[in-house]
Amino acid sequence: MKSKMKIKMKAVGGICCLSMVLFVGSCAGDGFDKETFSGGVTNTQLSSPKIDENSFSTLTNSDGSENVKVTWSVVMGAGGYLFNVNIVDDPSNPIVVVKDSVIDGSSAVFTKLEDTKYEVSVKALGNEKLHNTDAPSATEFAYSTLISAVTIPAGQDIAEFVKANLQPSDKEQGFELEAGKAYTLNDLVDFGINQITFRGDKAHRPTVVVGATGGIVTEGGLKVKFINFDCSAMSAANSQVGLVTLGNAVTSGAPATEKGGAYLISNPIIFQECNFKGVNNSIIYAGKDNGPWAVQDLRLTNCIAELNNGASSKPIINFEDNGGRAIKSLTISKNTFYNLQTNSKAYFIRLNNASNARPDKTWNDTSGSVTITNNTFFQTMSNKDFANNMASVNTVTTTIKNNIFYNTYRVQKIVGNTTKAIGDNYLFSSGATNVGALDNTDKTYGTEEDPAFIGPVDQDPDQVNFVPASSTKAYSNKAGDPRWYK
Repeated sequence: MKSKMKIKMKAVGGICCLSMVLFVGSCAGDGFDKETFSGGVTNTQLSSPKIDENSFSTLTNSDGSENVKVTWSVVMGAGGYLFNVNIVDDPSNPIVVVKDSVIDGSSAVFTKLEDTKYEVSVKALGNEKLHNTDAPSATEFAYSTLISAVTIPAGQDIAEFVKANLQPSDKEQGFELEAGKAYTLNDLVDFGINQITFRGDKAHRPTVVVGATGGIVTEGGLKVKFINFDCSAMSAANSQVGLVTLGNAVTSGAPATEKGGAYLISNPIIFQECNFKGVNNSIIYAGKDNGPWAVQDLRLTNCIAELNNGASSKPIINFEDNGGRAIKSLTISKNTFYNLQTNSKAYFIRLNNASNARPDKTWNDTSGSVTITNNTFFQTMSNKDFANNMASVNTVTTTIKNNIFYNTYRVQKIVGNTTKAIGDNYLFSSGATNVGALDNTDKTYGTEEDPAFIGPVDQDPDQVNFVPASSTKAYSNKAGDPRWYK
């Protein structure tokens, strides 16, 4: 073969077009000559190489991102290989990652995305000099970066199924709901100390109707993804405080923290690409007389949460009782939180004790972070401080950027004496009944401007529209939840 590899890139499209990197494994300089690689194969219609799960490996880049490497066996007498990759999260609308790339080698690499289904194909191409013709078809393989999961049948109550099928393990486990189906959660689904991914389908989310006494318990880390939750029934007096509650630390077997006598959840707790309807209390609750718990990593990303909370005093992120000690890293990004009512009783986030919330009271590494970026907040909450009892030390970095805060009172209370990175926010108080005025400190956090949302702003999560008016600076700068600009 020639000493230089040839790559013909006809097109690289879809969401990966800018970050997609394609490499090929070269056979140059390896001691093989043309005759060896032809293998004496002439005047033949070739067959495409086999690819299976063993053909795929993960490469980690210096910046922490990952690529997928696909390797296949050499087809003797081939003139190259036609390589294609599509994202097929929604099979009816595939997204092109690599299209008809001719590879002179036996491997290729493409960017690895989390929780993504791919269709990968390799086809052997003919060789005119050897009078060999193309393989009649490509070898195709369904490759996924989703962790393997047990499917919960549609119509099955989730708590009952998990209780019967959860296996204790020190490895991450998955439970998956069927695409577009409806489920009920009428009891507590207790994942215990296990590390769990609980997911739906990215393209066609299932809906979980949570009963008055339904909810999720974790002690070992939990990723909740691609599910729509109807929490309307959780307003009853006997309801769970939180959709997700941290379990009993003492009996869980969870490790102790480095300092302070708390119990540690080191694996992340994540809500990603979920909708929440009718939230009257908390999305996550650390519990009472069951800890205290310290959470290493808590994230809410790409969610829409409809609150129907006018009278409850329960925070959305609720560590106010003695079950909650600290959150080392809190990330709230690319979400919309909107309340159908005004509220003067509930904080958006509250910890139990500002002193104990400091990272140095729990971890040897004294750093911490609060990151709030690209969110739209609407009346969350309208006349009660945005946060309470947050760690107020300069070893914590608080980043608040590119958000819209509408009728959201005293955002400053999440910052305190932390190291601040604040800018490009838009804040406004309508002055309506039970809506606190925008105070002078909050005015320094961004631009005072009415976003004049297109609306409606009082419907279910799949029917609201929080696009700011096109005449606003918020619109020009694409502030708030990015989904509204698509």
